[in-house]
Amino acid sequence: MDGRPTTTFLVSTAPDGTRGFMLKSPVLPRDLPLFSDDLDLLSEVLDDVCKDRRLERNTSAAEAIGALLIQLYRQGVKDQRKLAALAKAYL
Repeated sequence: MDGRPTTTFLVSTAPDGTRGFMLKSPVLPRDLPLFSDDLDLLSEVLDDVCKDRRLERNTSAAEAIGALLIQLYRQGVKDQRKLAALAKAYL
């Protein structure tokens, strides 16, 4: 194996004789899309953290904080205040 995730297709037969295919592969939180509401919340938090730390949004430090916020959000931290506190502690 080369370390890449594998995808398996399962074929099942229903009692009525029809057959179906089912995709069996893990869906990880990092693979789920972020919707506009999610991005709005993350953008507000990033603005707050950058303002607090006197950072411009177009700096590499702000980009690293944005990436951290997305990672935390996808791991289940959805509260704005918690996200901001964790991001500020990261700096």
